[in-house]
Amino acid sequence: MRGNTLAAIALGLTASTVSAQSGAWQQCGGVQYSGPTTCVSGYSCKYLNDYYWQCVPSDQVGTTTTTTTTTTRSSTTLSTTTRTTTPSTTTSSVRTSSSSSSSSRTTTTTTTTTRSTTTSTRTTTSSTATSTGTPGIKYWFSFGDSYTQTGFDPAGIQPAIGNALGNPPYPGWTSSNGPNWIDVATVKYNRSLVLTYNLAYGGATIDANLVQPYASNVLSLTDQTNQFLTYYASKPASAPWSSSNTLFSVFIGINDIANSWWKSDWLTFIDTLLTAEFALVEKMYNSGGRQFLISNIPAIERTPMMLADTQAARDGLKAALALWSTKLQTYITNFKASHSGTTFYFYDSYADYNTVLDNPTAFGMNPDVTLYGSDLTYAWSNNFHPSVIIQDYMGKRVADLLAPWW
Repeated sequence: MRGNTLAAIALGLTASTVSAQSGAWQQCGGVQYSGPTTCVSGYSCKYLNDYYWQCVPSDQVGTTTTTTTTTTRSSTTLSTTTRTTTPSTTTSSVRTSSSSSSSSRTTTTTTTTTRSTTTSTRTTTSSTATSTGTPGIKYWFSFGDSYTQTGFDPAGIQPAIGNALGNPPYPGWTSSNGPNWIDVATVKYNRSLVLTYNLAYGGATIDANLVQPYASNVLSLTDQTNQFLTYYASKPASAPWSSSNTLFSVFIGINDIANSWWKSDWLTFIDTLLTAEFALVEKMYNSGGRQFLISNIPAIERTPMMLADTQAARDGLKAALALWSTKLQTYITNFKASHSGTTFYFYDSYADYNTVLDNPTAFGMNPDVTLYGSDLTYAWSNNFHPSVIIQDYMGKRVADLLAPWW
């Protein structure tokens, strides 16, 4: 996974003096922040990380010293696929894509990334959640792949007030050159204090027995769900969640489609995959989950990797993504009908990715949306993963969608 160098920390924290005050649980400081730095009555501005200070209840803070140590993480991914495709016409209620062509492709992708974080020591305020929970706190269990991963280890430091995502240090090991959507939805665009347990794992498929990931040690959605059942289903002191204050999010399918859409049995295999996904959602439901955020798959046919392929391959993938989105919404509808008390938030990541890619300068992005690399104005961090601008927009849009839950 490509991570964030945190070089921007050298710029220092913005300390603009303004007359307005930040509201409860809102941002009050951080790198490149220029808004209010004081909080409304009853709340104090608390350091969470170099990117984010937050207004928290004054009676929930104390003084402590937070130390972030140097971490270096390297990973290498090598995948090779050969495929012959004959895409068929696909119609979606959301969008319509069609193609009729045949293509043969061999793709070899090698990605090596190294992440280093700086060491910093800061005297800040902190508090600890009790086993009975703190009033007003929300809990979020997140499942997915590299578009969501932050490198969270459920056996490590747990999310708590002052450290909303637990481990590793914010923003974690992401694929976006910095904070990703789950990072910013948790600490930047949140409408209340939320503790996020992000079990997403880079390279994940729904079930390794259905679609093999690039490496045998990759944790599939099945594995991630089992981690949840092992560590959190019992509502331990480290996560005293309840059905009413907890969200389960599933952002999966990118690697499943990328490694199977071109197969001759795709039109039936897609149901096999979605059936497996919702069998895992049912396990979350049986553990007490009632509020779910489900995302379709972004416009990955516009990634630099796919732009290097044929137009026929891109058209075929686009049709597969449209079919996935349509069927996914049908599975959501059917699940709701057979499981009482559930609330589903469907996030259309495909549409939002296109919004940014079609209007790059409006989002402060380089107008050439085919570029990728460490430049934070590029659309892509590497040839298959979005950079921070797209991730930030997704986080904001998800937070807006979740308005009733906050």
